[in-house]
Amino acid sequence: MVASQARHKPRILVAHPAVRSIGGGNLLAAWALQALCSEFEVTLATLEPPDYAALNVNFGTSLREGDFLVRVAPLRYQQLLRRIPTQGALLEICLIMRWAQDLDREAPYDVLFSTSNEMDFHRRGVQYVHYPWFYFPRPEIEMRWFHRIPGVLRTYRRSCMALARADPSGLRRNMMLANSEFVVGEIRQAHGTSARVIYPPVPGDFVDQPFEQRRLAVAAVGRVHPTKRWDVAVDIVESVRRRGHDLGLTLIGHCDDPVYEARVEAMAATRPWFRWLRDLSRAQLLNELSRHRYGIHTMMEEHFGIAPAELQRAGCITFVHNSGGQVEIVGGDPRLTFETADDAAERIASVIENPPLEQELRGQVAERKNWFTTDTFCESVREVVSQFAQKSVKSAGA
Repeated sequence: MVASQARHKPRILVAHPAVRSIGGGNLLAAWALQALCSEFEVTLATLEPPDYAALNVNFGTSLREGDFLVRVAPLRYQQLLRRIPTQGALLEICLIMRWAQDLDREAPYDVLFSTSNEMDFHRRGVQYVHYPWFYFPRPEIEMRWFHRIPGVLRTYRRSCMALARADPSGLRRNMMLANSEFVVGEIRQAHGTSARVIYPPVPGDFVDQPFEQRRLAVAAVGRVHPTKRWDVAVDIVESVRRRGHDLGLTLIGHCDDPVYEARVEAMAATRPWFRWLRDLSRAQLLNELSRHRYGIHTMMEEHFGIAPAELQRAGCITFVHNSGGQVEIVGGDPRLTFETADDAAERIASVIENPPLEQELRGQVAERKNWFTTDTFCESVREVVSQFAQKSVKSAGA
């Protein structure tokens, strides 16, 4: 009996709506599964089975069928989603919340772990918060036309909470993890509690290209959507070029908004120094980044920002908007943060024109490159889950 208990691996239920092969939240979920399946008996509660090959190619994981059990929610969950005329990210979270509750009642787990923001498991669990969905008012960049209809957003949220059998106190009882100190502050405002920061992983074998051999160019990475403000990045580089510097711009990302896609394509068509690369493999992306001296991220209030972290790991001196979690990626250095396009152009031009400053910033980038490794992330996740599981076992035996 004792020997059997000693061999028992803690049972972990990971709740995530759909672990798809695109997006920072899904990257984190895939690496959380990678971190846990070697030491725990893991089950994934989800709305659709994962595509292991696509995850491994895009995120650098080595997941295989059989590494963990996959419990896909019943068909009625999918049918409910199809009835919603627009994307319902919160509805997906609440459906998985309900499914996780059912699975835990069926056969209780040692740890319930949400990798997709707050969830009420009807008992204490662990949740990784990318941005608290219980935070009001919502950031302006998230607002769509239907959100602005009076009462619609709150009615939708109340309906989702009822469907999930969730209560605000249940969302707050969990151990909170966050992707940045910025999000910790938002959690504190939304829930009146704090959280532990575990920075997301930035996977890949980054190419160590000598700085002097890189192009005098800025790289930008991310989906092509108005919230990313890539038109501002074009304005910034254009302003630097007017100062006499032959600076180029490379945008790497897939289209996520047809209207904005047409706008960016028109900008690229009239600027030979502006390249837009799409559908790159992970290896191609990392190789491309290693050929650039600088990086830029123009989105405002980014929760964390996998892209600027990738740029920094690739050895690029990276400039970010002075808001959100991305400021932490560059160490809060005011020489690398900006408020306006003119502000950013001034900072980039100063680095180009001042070799000692460039050398100093290159040294800082080298020091920060290992802040966001997959090893660091996996060790932190295993530590949190292991300690939580031990406390759960002690509580159950008390």
